[in-house]
Amino acid sequence: MQPNPTQRPRPAVLTIAEVMDILRIGRTKAYEQARLYLDTNGEDGLPCIKVGDSIRFLRHAIEDLIGEPITTTHTDHLDTDPRHTTTPIRTHRTHPTNNTNPQLFTA
Repeated sequence: MQPNPTQRPRPAVLTIAEVMDILRIGRTKAYEQARLYLDTNGEDGLPCIKVGDSIRFLRHAIEDLIGEPITTTHTDHLDTDPRHTTTPIRTHRTHPTNNTNPQLFTA
């Protein structure tokens, strides 16, 4: 049986967004636990590594933590740490002209 060409290999490292999704925790808790792991030299917190300024999580360590393989991540397309949540770009809304409003000034 040949591998499916549309299937990407499972990454060995995970981003914060992927770990948040897998563990169903928020961003603050994920960063808090990652920092705790780094500050305690791996005695407590979520197992992770620093790559430059980024924090990455080893897939096998997270799988060991939860006791089962990670079969999928919904955010595989995210390969960087999101710095902040983005707000949607507001598009110009057109409102119907309402001619029943009285004029405040007359010329």
